[in-house]
Amino acid sequence: MLLWTSTLALAQQSSAQVRAVKLEPAKPPLPKGWTLSAEFGLGLGDKLREAVERGLPLQFAVDFKLLKPRWYWSDEEVVSASYPFNLSYHALTRTYRLVTPSQTLTFNRLEDAVEAMSKVSQWPVIQKDAISVGEKYNAKVRFRLVLTEMPKPFQISALVNTEWDLSTEWLEFEFTPHSEILR
Repeated sequence: MLLWTSTLALAQQSSAQVRAVKLEPAKPPLPKGWTLSAEFGLGLGDKLREAVERGLPLQFAVDFKLLKPRWYWSDEEVVSASYPFNLSYHALTRTYRLVTPSQTLTFNRLEDAVEAMSKVSQWPVIQKDAISVGEKYNAKVRFRLVLTEMPKPFQISALVNTEWDLSTEWLEFEFTPHSEILR
């Protein structure tokens, strides 16, 4: 009985983790630079599911930062970018709508909308002239629910209730651009 209760409690919590991240040179027609592709494991808990199904639009974001290490001071932030997702339910059509910067998608099932939201592909994050070839940089990526875009009563509830928390820790990795990539 205890095992079943703890399993049920875990199923009700939201979960998010970074599964894969790749920074690669941009392919035409994109301008020269680097693009980010990432995959996240996402699971909406009962509170977030209920909020969406009752008509509360939720905003999520993939955040990217590129930092240049400095020995004499804190790291310099070279690039900071955010890729927003807006997830909403439309009761009249009984569909879920996912709005991204590049497209608007409609789904019949919430699971399909969450699956589409869990992948970012070929997102231009670094322009060629923003960084120096051969320098070492630290890159960071995370996925999060944007609490500040929610109505105030929900923001307060989300601050004190972990059932509203859907975010990953920052995944940090080293990035060194090479000159042969830019040709």
